Amino acid sequence: MAYFKDFREYLTALEGIGKLRRIAREINKDTELHPVVRWQFRGLPEAERFGFLFENLTGIHGERYRGSVASAVVAPCLENYALALGCEPTRQAIIARWAKAYKHPIPTRLVSTGPCKEEIHKGDSLLSHGGLHEFPIPMTTNGFESLPRLTGVCWISKDPDTGAINVGTYNGVLMGPLQSSARASPRADMRVHWQKYKAKGLPMPVAAVIGAVPVVAATSITEMPYGVSELDVAGALAGEALDVVRCETMDIEVPASAEIVIEGEIPTDFLIPDPPSGEHTGYTFIDRMVYSFNVRCITHRKNPIWHDLVDQFPPSESSVMGNLTREALMSSFLQTSCGIPQVKDVAFHHCGGSRRLCVIRMQDIGTTRTSPRTVWRALHSSMAISSEWPKIVIAVDEDIDPWDLESVFWGVSFRYQPHRDTQIIQGRGATADQSGGPRNLPLEEQEYPSSRTGLSGNSTILMDATRKWPYTPTSLPTKVYMDRGRELWEEIGLPTLNPMEPWYGVSWGEWPEKYQRHAEMADRGEYDKIAEELMRDKKKV
Repeated sequence: MAYFKDFREYLTALEGIGKLRRIAREINKDTELHPVVRWQFRGLPEAERFGFLFENLTGIHGERYRGSVASAVVAPCLENYALALGCEPTRQAIIARWAKAYKHPIPTRLVSTGPCKEEIHKGDSLLSHGGLHEFPIPMTTNGFESLPRLTGVCWISKDPDTGAINVGTYNGVLMGPLQSSARASPRADMRVHWQKYKAKGLPMPVAAVIGAVPVVAATSITEMPYGVSELDVAGALAGEALDVVRCETMDIEVPASAEIVIEGEIPTDFLIPDPPSGEHTGYTFIDRMVYSFNVRCITHRKNPIWHDLVDQFPPSESSVMGNLTREALMSSFLQTSCGIPQVKDVAFHHCGGSRRLCVIRMQDIGTTRTSPRTVWRALHSSMAISSEWPKIVIAVDEDIDPWDLESVFWGVSFRYQPHRDTQIIQGRGATADQSGGPRNLPLEEQEYPSSRTGLSGNSTILMDATRKWPYTPTSLPTKVYMDRGRELWEEIGLPTLNPMEPWYGVSWGEWPEKYQRHAEMADRGEYDKIAEELMRDKKKV
C-alpha cells in the first residue's frame, strides 16, 4: 500500500480506525484546548487514547480562525504511531521498520511546486493575513506558561560548509506576528549549524515546517548521527522518496505537501529569554536563553491545519514516540553496531521522560548461558548513545518483561545485590534533570545550567539484575497447566486476559531429581506415595 500523500490523508485514515475525534464545538485555543487534550494522558490507558482535530477555534481576545488544530495525532498510543509509520501495530514491527530505515535511507525528490504553496505571503503581503497570528497556535501548560507555544514544528537548517540538512523538533513561543523563539537542545545539529553561521558573522536561514506527513515528525524528534538527513530516513520509513520544494526566500528544501512553511532566519549575535516551558521531565523549565526566529515568508495550504505535538508531563505523545524510537535506536546499536546478539529487547519508560530509564532484556544463545561479562558490556555500551541518557540502565533475564516495571523490579528485588551488581558512572550531563544540582548562574550568563554536568552533577547507574547462578523454579504452574487454565478461562467467558511475564513456571537449574520425580508423581495423582516417601525421611530433633 502506498504511503499517505499528505497530513490530511493520514488524519482520514486515523478517523477510519477510530483513532481521531473531530471536535466541532467551539474551543478556545488559549484556555481550553490543552486542558482537554491533557486529560486523556491523565485519565485513559494508552490503548484507549486517540488524536483530536479541533475545527472551531477562538482565541482569548475573541479571534476566529480559518484553520484547525490537530493535537496528539501522531503518537498518543502505539496504534496511532504504527499507522504513522505504515506498519503493523506491534513494537516488533515498529522496531523493524526503524532498523530498515536507518540502513537504507531514500533521498528526497525535488518537485517544482506543491500544496504548501497554495497561499504565499512575502514582501508587501507578508502581514496580509496577520503573519503568525493567522494560525491558532495553542497555549500549552496553562497557568504556568505565558505565551502560545510552537510544539509540532520541524525546524530545517543546513550546514553552511557541507550543505547537509537537519530536521529537528524544538519548542518555541509566539513573540509577535513575525517573530517566535526556537530552543535547540545542547546536542542538536541545528546548534552546530548556528555556531558555524556565527563564526561567519551571518544569520542562519531556517524553515519551520508544520503538518508534513507524519514520518517527518517521527524522524524530527529522533537523534541521528550528524550529517544524516532526517528527510531521507523519513522517506525510508514511508517506503518512497518524499517530494520536496525549494523555499521562496532561501536555499532550503521542504516537504511539498506540508500544511504550513514559515521561512526566516535566526540571528547569531544575540539570544533571547525563554519564558517558562513545561517539559518532558514533568517539570517546568525556567530562565533559559534561546534563539530568536524572524519570519521572512509564510506559505501554506488553504484552511491550514496546525499540528500540535503534546509534550510536557509524561506520559505524553512525545514520550510514546520517544520510547518507541529510542528502543529501535538502542536495540540496533547494541545488537548490530556493538555486536551483542544476546540483547533481545530494549525498553524505555514514560516515567523517565522516554530517556532516563532503560531496561535491557538479555537472552541466552542456544544452550550457552549469557555471561556476566556480556551483560556488563551491554550496560556500558548503552551509554555511548548519548552523553545525557540513559540515567538508569537495568539488565534483566529473558523471562522478565522489560516494559512491565512490576516484572522488572521483581527481578531487581531477587536477582540483584546493590554492593555487587551496581556501577555508577560520573561525568554524564543531563541539563534538564533538576536532581543534578541547583541553578546557580544569573540569567544573563546562563544558556544551559552548567552546575548539572560534570563529576559533581549527573551520573548514570548500571544495574545487573540477571541471575548469576542456578535458581530454584519460578513459583507458578508450568506452561501446560497455565495453557489449560487459559482455555477454561475463555470457555467460561471471563474478561479478556493481558498476560504478564512470567506467566508460567520454569526451572532455573537448582532442582534436585527427587523433587522433579515428585512433581511427575503428582501429575499422576500419586499423593499418598509422595507423602509416604517424605515421612521415611523424617528426622529426630
